[in-house]
Amino acid sequence: MTAATQVKPARSLAMLVLGSALMQAAVVLSSTASTLLFAADFGDRWGGLPSTAAVSGVVVGSVGLTRLMGRAGRRPGLVAAYAVAAAGAGCALAGVLVQPLLVVAGLFLLGFGNAGSQLARYAGAELYPASRQGFALGAVVWAGTIGAVGGSALLAPAGGAAGRVGLPALAGAFLLAIAATGMASLVTTGVHRAALPHRRQPLPPSTPTTRVALVAMVVSQVVMVAIMIAAPLHMHHHGYGLGAVGLAISVHTLGMYALAPLSGYLCDRFGSDRLLVAGLALLGATALAIVMAAQLTGPALLVVLFTLGYGWNLSIVGGSALLVRDVRTQGTVEAWVWGGSAVGAFSSTQLFAVGGYRFLAAASVAVAVVALAYVVRARG
Repeated sequence: MTAATQVKPARSLAMLVLGSALMQAAVVLSSTASTLLFAADFGDRWGGLPSTAAVSGVVVGSVGLTRLMGRAGRRPGLVAAYAVAAAGAGCALAGVLVQPLLVVAGLFLLGFGNAGSQLARYAGAELYPASRQGFALGAVVWAGTIGAVGGSALLAPAGGAAGRVGLPALAGAFLLAIAATGMASLVTTGVHRAALPHRRQPLPPSTPTTRVALVAMVVSQVVMVAIMIAAPLHMHHHGYGLGAVGLAISVHTLGMYALAPLSGYLCDRFGSDRLLVAGLALLGATALAIVMAAQLTGPALLVVLFTLGYGWNLSIVGGSALLVRDVRTQGTVEAWVWGGSAVGAFSSTQLFAVGGYRFLAAASVAVAVVALAYVVRARG
């Protein structure tokens, strides 16, 4: 660690956490509003198109932003990412008022900016010595809790405010997203320039360390997304209403983000390798519980969805810790992880339609076990 990296790390980390939280809130607001808009205008079949564009934006942004950060530094890259997201929210707002197809372009740009929020955890880790990098990673990941809860809570008030000034209700979500992303860009300028060194010697993408992080993080993303996406369908088939479905997704989201500081502590205490093993094992055990249960509903399903989220959290924090000093590979891995989201989302409903929730969970167990065996063997 150089003297420069010791410049007010706590203040700079707080700015990264706040910027990431604001960006995540904008994503939740925009994704929800765009899904409702497209479903109303083009039918339920096309409701997911804007969110798909957002995921594509993250994939492209992960690669593009890491190249920018490698040349200009972390702070300029994050500021630019959130500024692009603000432009995307503005484009989506124009889609509400003028031409709905502009929403797709807007969500792509928001996804590009969201890639900055995902990469911010690596920036946070660079503020601290190796013994505390897990703590910093966990702190930035935890920002997702604020964004997910805050974004959902503000959706109705934003719609009401828009209606009072004569705008469509869904326009309120995008107006708030513009404000949130603009503020995120402004807040991130508060990160001390000297606190984030960017000229690191990258590891070749083919190193065992990179491969382990890639396999563990991608498989964790695929398993988590696949089981989570099908959960509302499973609940609907058992007679649960929208309120119960919303509660289940909220519990799952808490599992994904709320305990991230604990994951960071465990990473610093026991090492990233053990965290990866624990995360994959927990994901596999969660999927196995679904397979073994004759009828998984009620509180048991909530517990399963919470542990599913936390298993993902352990893997993401542990895998990220292996990549902290390699700026270029971070973008490649993030692109694969978000590509895994698309694979998980598509395969989820396909497997569910073929054999139900237990069949989907059985496939998830198999994938998790293979990845776990690979990680144990590679890091053994």
